[in-house]
Amino acid sequence: MKKNLRLFLILYLAGFGVGVLAGDLFLKKIGYQTSLLSTYLTYAPDLETGQFFGELFLQRGKFFFLGAVCGVTVLGMFLVVGGLLWAGFLGGNLAVLFLTQWGIRGMGAGFLCLFPQSLFYIPGWLLYFFAVWQMSRKSLAGAKRNKEDYKAYFFFLSMAAVLLLLGIWSESYVNQKIVAWIIENFI
Repeated sequence: MKKNLRLFLILYLAGFGVGVLAGDLFLKKIGYQTSLLSTYLTYAPDLETGQFFGELFLQRGKFFFLGAVCGVTVLGMFLVVGGLLWAGFLGGNLAVLFLTQWGIRGMGAGFLCLFPQSLFYIPGWLLYFFAVWQMSRKSLAGAKRNKEDYKAYFFFLSMAAVLLLLGIWSESYVNQKIVAWIIENFI
């Protein structure tokens, strides 16, 4: 587990570094911020919190289901690597965005915006990636998987699903109020 956690952290940080560099290069090349944050902040979606929960559930659920299916094949390892690199890239790009738009104060506000759902998303996605990685490694090694392997796989996936559902709930119901408060008071 510790070895996998270190690998997951290295992959995420590699994506984060590329995201920071890409955001910085776009800013230098274009001369202004090319992100969609200003559009996001000025656009008030017509979605109610229940609809927002459903939309997030569909977005996260598609990736979760794809990974659960790919996890029983060798493709699960590629999905884990790609997922961690992409999440790191988006995190790095978001960090550059908050830093260039609002400075150090914006970085703090950016971290506060991720507060409630990150308590559930981080352990949920790590557990998910760990389960998919382990099952996919068994497939790569050509090892025979028995009934207990599949039971453990679906047990860990169901625990990850519960954590991710809690993260989606906190993002759709709690985070909107926190982000509005941060924008009013800090930015």
